[in-house]
Amino acid sequence: MTKGYYTILPGRSAITVSGPDAADFLQGLITNDMAHVSADQPVYSALLTPQGKYAFDFFMTATAEGIALETDSASADDLAKRLAMFKLRKVITIDVKPVEVFAAWGGDAPGHARDHRHANLGYRTHTAPDGFEAADFDVYDRMRLSLGVPDGIRDFARGEDTVADMNLEALNGVSFTKGCYMGQELTSRMHHRGLAKRGLYPVKITGDILPPFTDIMIDGNLIGEMRSSNGDLGLAMLRHDALAQAAKAGITRI
Repeated sequence: MTKGYYTILPGRSAITVSGPDAADFLQGLITNDMAHVSADQPVYSALLTPQGKYAFDFFMTATAEGIALETDSASADDLAKRLAMFKLRKVITIDVKPVEVFAAWGGDAPGHARDHRHANLGYRTHTAPDGFEAADFDVYDRMRLSLGVPDGIRDFARGEDTVADMNLEALNGVSFTKGCYMGQELTSRMHHRGLAKRGLYPVKITGDILPPFTDIMIDGNLIGEMRSSNGDLGLAMLRHDALAQAAKAGITRI
């Protein structure tokens, strides 16, 4: 009997930060708290620009070599270079290599790490759980979209989106108690003052499918931007006050 389903996530790489200063080095840069990072549970986090805008996102795990940051292969080299810029006198090394990552859902998989971005996403692991059946990536992708969970550079605009825009708190990707890190000032201010005017929404699409990062215009007004989609499901970065207007463009919040 099938316990659940799994799929291989395409194009993933790991940037391993090793050395005695690795944890302290990352703690001063990333949005989440290194105190939560272990060998058993990936911790979702992001690296922001000094202005508090999205630069990279990743899952961190403690390994025998150091701290592994699993991220999209298309941005892995850029992330490694960005980290190296802040190395200064820290005793660390940075290495990049491809890595195989599985998503598994629909059943219990003891001994495998959960994806804590959303309770219904299941597991994120480096081996397929026993008894789980292989499924097409599209099956997972549509589930992800229906839950409103972004997929890194497919859904985040580098240098534009803030932590509040990305709903990073709801994804368990940011700590507001860890202390200073790069981009923390804007992130904290927007959080405590409720300044976000837009956010990522799961949407049902009728009519033409807009390409990723296409402006959504209604009556000559910019109300948002399409992000990733799969068939009639997608994510859209929309102004909070423009959800009714988006429906005129065949983009309806789920």
